[in-house]
Amino acid sequence: EHQHFDGALIAPGFIDLQVNGGGDVMFNNDMTLAGIDSICRAHRTHGTAYLLPTLISATPEHINRALDAIQSAIENQVSGVLGIHLEGPWLNPEKKGAHNPDLFYSPTPEQLSQFHWPTKGKVLVTVAAENLSIDSLKWLKDHHVTLSCGHSNATTAQLTTEKLALIDGFTHLFNAMSPFESREPGVVGTALNTDHAWCSVITDGIHVHPQSFLLAKRIKPKDKLLIVTDSMASLGSVTNQFELDGETIRVIDNKLVNSRGNLAGAHIGMDESVANVIRWGIAEDEALRMASSYPAQAIHCDDLGQLKPNYRAAATV
Repeated sequence: EHQHFDGALIAPGFIDLQVNGGGDVMFNNDMTLAGIDSICRAHRTHGTAYLLPTLISATPEHINRALDAIQSAIENQVSGVLGIHLEGPWLNPEKKGAHNPDLFYSPTPEQLSQFHWPTKGKVLVTVAAENLSIDSLKWLKDHHVTLSCGHSNATTAQLTTEKLALIDGFTHLFNAMSPFESREPGVVGTALNTDHAWCSVITDGIHVHPQSFLLAKRIKPKDKLLIVTDSMASLGSVTNQFELDGETIRVIDNKLVNSRGNLAGAHIGMDESVANVIRWGIAEDEALRMASSYPAQAIHCDDLGQLKPNYRAAATV
């Protein structure tokens, strides 16, 4: 069957490394194959071909259920599932965001070894690097985990050369991390100044000011700034609210906020996220790479992100 899209542009299918939910489903709340498929379907309508279902900080038992669920989803060929993103619970309570700090702890290698790490798919883990030992970080890297620093209140001194060598990236740059200041660059300054590490950014225009995004674009190497949505169950939903850890999250003025008025994820798809950065001044081809080839590179996915022979066929029109 041939379809014609006059004047349209065909691009590699978008890849989103941070998807908490969609289509009225939160991954934390529904780890069934049907639930995961609903999330993927909701994001597919916004151009996302592949994604990492993202687990917000949870108990060890809940984490194991999520890891098992993703293994099953990949084995059962749920379309669009690349692996899993564990965002916590190994975070800093001073930068908790919408996470429950009662769940936070600093794992030992022995504790990490007790988890049901999947044998298929990609695993991305967000940690507050200052709260994990070198041995724990090395254990994760030795077990093929992509490591990202986020929800961190680290000083530059705490992000040692040895730790930075183990960190692949930084999660939602500028948000839930120690800021750049004149005498303390914090996580933001360190992220911008660490060339080998990628930085993800939520480009809804709410989490990060366009000028901050453009500054990061000037500083980071060409392929090290990428777009994530951090979307929740509200994307593709018929309602404007959902539950997370017993708390109601609502869409108010296109923002997701909890009962304290704090941001709790984003209400946006990848198509609008890409359109935003183009409107902010990023060239169209580069904006598309930030939502496709750069995320693929970030999690070492060598057969996605380009429309070329021997790559998986995934396109967005």
